[in-house]
Amino acid sequence: MALNRNDITRLAELSRLALTEEEMARMEQTIDPILNYVGRLSEVNTDDVPETEDTDEIRALRGDEAIPSTQTTHDGIIANFPDKKDGLLRAPAVFDNPKS
Repeated sequence: MALNRNDITRLAELSRLALTEEEMARMEQTIDPILNYVGRLSEVNTDDVPETEDTDEIRALRGDEAIPSTQTTHDGIIANFPDKKDGLLRAPAVFDNPKS
């Protein structure tokens, strides 16, 4: 599956990645071998491999509960976050300016 520059540009847009010209050139050289390697997985014979059973024990997750943190941890997170206002973290909306 050969990807051209337009394909890579579109994937970068969908992934919201800002690739430099150098990264685009490197991606053009490396993405096809990676995809070919992953494609080889479809050739693996899995006839004698049992399916994974999906049980509640396997999917058991911890409850969603708030865990208190220290003021030092809070201050460290705020200090290292790129966009903040009045001690709160600001993240871009997911659907602002969607690419079509």
